[in-house]
Amino acid sequence: MSVPVSVWQGELSLSGVTLHVHVLDDGTRIIEADDMAALLEAWQRGIPVDEAEAAAFARWQRGEAL
Repeated sequence: MSVPVSVWQGELSLSGVTLHVHVLDDGTRIIEADDMAALLEAWQRGIPVDEAEAAAFARWQRGEAL
């Protein structure tokens, strides 16, 4: 079994947190762990999600153009 490799990387912003995101060669989409922890902390503090940022995140999740 081969280890997946990041074939694309970029940055998205959500609730004031910069997310370093990757698409792996098997199509899996991932968020770097430290960034995910920071996002969860921001949400715990009640920082809202901007609609445009949420839409961009959803497009990335679905594999659509950002």
